[in-house]
Amino acid sequence: MLLTIGLDLPRITLYLVKLISAEMKNTIDLESIRQELQQNESRLISFRKTVHENPEVGFNTQNTLARIKSILEEFGITGLDTETSPGSGFLLINGNRPGATVALRADIDALPIEEKSGCEWASKNGNAHSCGHDGHQTWLIAAIIYLAKHRDFPGRILCVFQADEENVAGAQSVIDSGVFQKYDVKEIYGAHNEPSLDVGTIAFKAGPTMAACDLFSIRVVGVGTHGARPNFGKDPLPVATEIYNALQSLVSRTLDPLKSAVVSVCSFNTEGSRAYNIISDSVKMIGTVRTFDESIRDTIEEELTRRSQGIAAAYGIKAETVYERRVSAVNNDPELTKEAKEAADRCFGAQNVIELAEPYMISEDFSSYQKVLPGCFFFIGVKDREHKEALHSPYFDFNDKVLIPAGAFFSYLALERLTTLSCQP
Repeated sequence: MLLTIGLDLPRITLYLVKLISAEMKNTIDLESIRQELQQNESRLISFRKTVHENPEVGFNTQNTLARIKSILEEFGITGLDTETSPGSGFLLINGNRPGATVALRADIDALPIEEKSGCEWASKNGNAHSCGHDGHQTWLIAAIIYLAKHRDFPGRILCVFQADEENVAGAQSVIDSGVFQKYDVKEIYGAHNEPSLDVGTIAFKAGPTMAACDLFSIRVVGVGTHGARPNFGKDPLPVATEIYNALQSLVSRTLDPLKSAVVSVCSFNTEGSRAYNIISDSVKMIGTVRTFDESIRDTIEEELTRRSQGIAAAYGIKAETVYERRVSAVNNDPELTKEAKEAADRCFGAQNVIELAEPYMISEDFSSYQKVLPGCFFFIGVKDREHKEALHSPYFDFNDKVLIPAGAFFSYLALERLTTLSCQP
C-alpha cells in the first residue's frame, strides 16, 4: 500500500504501454520491406498497365477482380472473397498470434470517359482509369505480397478492393455486407494519388479533408410555343437563366464568409424539340454541391429549392427541384492521422511529409467508412515531368514510380498499428 502513495498508476501504465509499443515498432524493418517489394516492381507495373488497358466501371468489376485473384495466386496467396459484396473483393491476412484487425482499402473502378493519353496501354473500350484506381489496387497488392509472406505480427489485416467509388456507392455496399462486424475491424486506412503533389511526397490532414458531395437537378416547366409568337406560351429559358444567376450568389451572399462551399451548375439544356423556331416547354439544369459542414449543407439545400421555386412562381410557371445527398465529407480521425503521419515521417522522410492547410473540394466515399470506423485517408504525390494531368482528365495516366513506396508504406503502417493496438490494455 505504501509503495503506491503519490504514484499516478494510469499515467505510469500509459507510459509503459507507449514505451513497449515504440520498442516493438523499432523491430519493423522498413528497408527490408522496400527491398523485397522492389524485386516485384516489374510484375506490378505490368499488372497495373493491364488493368489500365481494361477498365471497368461501377459494380461491374468482375474481370478486374479476376485479374487481382490471378496475380495474388502467382505469389501463392489465395482466399480472395468476391462474393460477400457486389463488385468488391476482400482478403484477410492473419498474423501468427491474436490481436486486433485493421483494414486497408483501395478502389478499383474506372470512369465512363474516352481515354486520350496516347500511351501504349491506353483503354479502347470507352472507359478509362483517369482517376488512378488502377494504381491504387496495385499498391495494395504490393502490400499484400509482403504482408502475406511475413506474418510475424499480432492480429489481422483486412484488405478491401472496393468497387463503385466514382458513383460513391461502393463503400456503403461494403459496409452493408457486414464484413467489418464479421472481422471486428478497429481502424481503416486508404489513400489517393494526387497530381498536384510531387512524386515522393505524402500529405495528411486531420479533421475535414475532402468535401461532401451532393447532386441537384432543377427542371423549369413552362409552355412551349412558336418562336415567332412567344406571347402564346411561357418561355422557361429566361426563367431558368435567372435561377442560374441566383445560384451564383448563393454561397457569397448566404453563407458565413469563413465557411467553404461550392455550388456548380454543370449542365443547362432545353428539353423537347431542337428546332430553330420552337420555344421549348422545359429547361433542365443539373449540378453539384460541395461542403464540409452539415449545417451549411442544410442551408444550401433549402436556399437552392427556395430560390428556384420562388423565381419560377414569380413568372407564373414552376420549378421542380431534386436534391440528393450522395456522400458526406471525409473527416480524418485526429489520433490516427497523427500516428499515420509519424509513420510517414519514417518511411518518406519528414521533409517529404506535408500537412495540408486546407481540405480538398473533391469527394471520396471513404467518408462512409468513417461513419462506422475510425479512419485516415491521405494523399500520395505523383507529379513529375511526365505526369502532370489532373484527375479525371482523359489524358491522365498513373505514375508507376510510387507503387513500391506506397506499397511499402501501407505494409509498414498496418504493422505499426497492429503493434500499437496489441500493446493497449
